[in-house]
Amino acid sequence: MVIRERLLRADAQSVPPTVSQVQGPSKSAEHPRVRRSVRYAVMLGYVIALTATIAAKGIPLDRVYQASWLVAGIVAFRIDRLWRHHVRVLLDWTPLIVALLVYDMSRGIADRLGMPIRVSEPVDIERWIFHGTVPTVWLQQHLIPASGHLPWWTVLTGIVYSTHLTVPWILAAVLYVRSRAEWSRYMRRVVVLSYVGLAFFILLPAAPPWYAATHGAIVEPVRRAAGFGFGFVSLDTSTVFLHSLSNEVAAMPSLHAAFTILVAAALWPYARWRLARFALVLYPIAMAFTLVYGGEHYVIDVLAGWGCAIGTILVCRRWDRSEPEPASPDFMVTVP
Repeated sequence: MVIRERLLRADAQSVPPTVSQVQGPSKSAEHPRVRRSVRYAVMLGYVIALTATIAAKGIPLDRVYQASWLVAGIVAFRIDRLWRHHVRVLLDWTPLIVALLVYDMSRGIADRLGMPIRVSEPVDIERWIFHGTVPTVWLQQHLIPASGHLPWWTVLTGIVYSTHLTVPWILAAVLYVRSRAEWSRYMRRVVVLSYVGLAFFILLPAAPPWYAATHGAIVEPVRRAAGFGFGFVSLDTSTVFLHSLSNEVAAMPSLHAAFTILVAAALWPYARWRLARFALVLYPIAMAFTLVYGGEHYVIDVLAGWGCAIGTILVCRRWDRSEPEPASPDFMVTVP
């Protein structure tokens, strides 16, 4: 054995050096470094362009406009991929965007399909549960000063409320860059939850507290005080903007509340610190307070939204298990 090991070492030492060993590092070894610098430059350009757009025109909220920025961001952050991978991004996202656009259009006509709009019934249920009190009315009477000016922390409720318009979709883009399989599971839940909500909006169109107050079902005044204007834009201006974004009789269930559960569940496996998990637990609670206090939803709407989200997650988990494992690894795995 000793003789054999010596012969093997001698053979290894007798192998002539390769060209790369003689000439040193080749130019091709520097290619990944050059590619990384180009990638960082493209990423920086994307961030600058998005920041300038937000500063000039506000946060992208239109479905197609927002999706365009997200897809462009995915391509920018993975610009070092081959061109067919960028084509794959478009092929992956286009059907989902179309499905969500159909949902948006259907949601807007849900209250015009002949089903009676529930205005007084939610008020009666809230008063029955809370012993004659409507939580929205109670919160606004105790938290909004007599002067009518919204409190200083309106900026916080405004931020919480606005996360519904951005966070679920930013998370989708981040998951796509990380792993296409994780993104696929998450977006499946997004689409299913959206259409579950749509079914409720069609079969059970229900009005929010502020709508009920304007139509006499609630005698006390109710304001749309969720704080979309962050306390800096006048309440009238922000209310007009909210009218343009929302369906006035799509309160049951609250998809604002539902998506907080969906986002928290998707991020939970990555929350290693206690503070991060505390924030994920606090997020749905903060959204629930904002919605009820702001006159956008009843407590029962929030609970229904949470129930729809949990049901969607459980159903989609069974769906995930029924799918075969992919034959090859995802091409979207993150690199340093």
